[in-house]
Amino acid sequence: MAGIFRAQAFSKLTFIRPYETRIEPNPVSGDPLVGLMAEVWDPLWMLGRQWQVGEFAGEDTGTPIRVDVHAEFDPLVAWHPGPFGPGRDWLPLAPGELLEPLVEAEREAGGDGEGAAGAVGAAASARLSAAAGAALQETLLELGEKAVVAALIERCPPPVPVPDPAGRPPSGWAAVQGVLAGRAFDPSEVARQFAAGHPAWFTAALRGGAPRRRRAEAAVDDWLAWFDAEVGREVAPSSWLGDRLEYEFAVATTSAVLHAPQHGAGEIGWSTFDSDPSRMPPAAEGVEPEQIDRALLASQLSFPGMPVSRFWEFEDADMDLGAAFADPHELARLAVVEAAIVAGDDWLVVPVDSPPGGVLRVTSVQWRDTFGARWHADEKAPAVPAGRFTPTWRMFSTSEHAWEGAVDAVRRDLAGLFVPPAIAARLEGAAIEDVRFVRDETANLVWAIEQTVPADSGDPRIVAARPAPPPAPIDPGAQPADQVLGYELMTYVPTNWFPYVARISDRGVTLERADVDRGAEGVEPAGRLLDEEEQRRILAAEVPRQGVRVQRIPQAARRPDGSWVLWTGRRVRPAAGEAESGLEFDRTRRPAPPPE
Repeated sequence: MAGIFRAQAFSKLTFIRPYETRIEPNPVSGDPLVGLMAEVWDPLWMLGRQWQVGEFAGEDTGTPIRVDVHAEFDPLVAWHPGPFGPGRDWLPLAPGELLEPLVEAEREAGGDGEGAAGAVGAAASARLSAAAGAALQETLLELGEKAVVAALIERCPPPVPVPDPAGRPPSGWAAVQGVLAGRAFDPSEVARQFAAGHPAWFTAALRGGAPRRRRAEAAVDDWLAWFDAEVGREVAPSSWLGDRLEYEFAVATTSAVLHAPQHGAGEIGWSTFDSDPSRMPPAAEGVEPEQIDRALLASQLSFPGMPVSRFWEFEDADMDLGAAFADPHELARLAVVEAAIVAGDDWLVVPVDSPPGGVLRVTSVQWRDTFGARWHADEKAPAVPAGRFTPTWRMFSTSEHAWEGAVDAVRRDLAGLFVPPAIAARLEGAAIEDVRFVRDETANLVWAIEQTVPADSGDPRIVAARPAPPPAPIDPGAQPADQVLGYELMTYVPTNWFPYVARISDRGVTLERADVDRGAEGVEPAGRLLDEEEQRRILAAEVPRQGVRVQRIPQAARRPDGSWVLWTGRRVRPAAGEAESGLEFDRTRRPAPPPE
């Protein structure tokens, strides 16, 4: 594990101090292939020298036969939604809880997120609410509690659909709600009335017999616990930053704070976080780091295209790392290829399983080799000396957040491998809302185009723009029609297009949502994204020339204990390029010719 530990032999024990002599190619043309070919004038002489020094017989080096690893696991104890500031506090992070549902979960639009005592939390759709009520109804009917079901329908009726002002028949989910009236109940109202215990009308409706009553009460209690935990659970403040189109949050162990300032949704990995030593983690009573001791066997590291240990041994031609061309300025590519080819067989793997949700820090490694020597490797300090921009290379560490690299500063990286409690696999449904932010160079505007919005049932509904109204007639009066010009202030814009106008602020150029005069009726966003106050302003840099696409996607995943968690998260993807709205100002046109 080069660069991670300082290797030193135990005192008063036999040891062999390792040394090595390496011949490495030094390409000057930018192409490492020439050096890797290792062309020589007399290959036979090279083979003779290898035989003479005994390279074909074996290697004078010791192989670890037993490795003792001592590590410390610092678990996560809290997480912080959104940016740090007033009104936002640390929230507890229970063991086994997943980060993605906590970070991406949405509050119900217009709700207070107070859990089962209020409206259905987590932006639950009407369909999910009806399914939750149907689950309780079927359970009670299987137990023979028909009177209890009738009492629930009477005491907790579902919401009544609002009649159409024009008298048109209900459509979509409103029609389904009309069918459910008198046949189902509102699960949110059931949870609210049962919050303080079983009401008297419920107890009176139960059948006689103590065993039957206990089974029915236990079934209702189990349903209430499930409903409060999964459907009506309390949702934390939003971590979504509308002006940046990304998430921001932080997590804390018992001794460190890790900050994720720019999470673009999706998978949460260790690279999402930066160490923030300027902040103190919240107090965690009764939680201590876990000590891990393992006795293991080391194995040779292997990867596709790995060179063999012998210089003249034929290698697998399926992957040719030497064919990777690198220009002189492509140092990263050259460094990766050189590390794989030159030092690929110098690594040993010692597997140490880490629990999820914490920082695993290896404190010491001890091993005995085939020569009987015992070796010890202690942990190196992760701090950067003053005057250096980067620390000594380490395999596992988290860099400090927003470190400016001052001459007299010391960079304090977090040593150890951070394993976030992330989701291994998830199920994603169709996007229930899809909004494109595109640039219109002709109109000098950015447009937010609603393409899909959630219907009353929670299913996605394609947004269709209203047809363009007929142009206002122009009355030429007594003048000839070909000598009269009519004036139009602006042309028609589709009703699902909403403009964003550039403004100069202390944060630079921002885009602020404006309104388009569409007559007396007016048009408001049909979905949730553009209706949020946080989404009225966007940094101009977040909308490139190809545009950006923001989607709300329902998702499901399993926790480590096997239980399901449902939430609606947001995804930011590239759009298909610029768009033309056809918006024009100050137009003139001739009156329509009179009918013949």
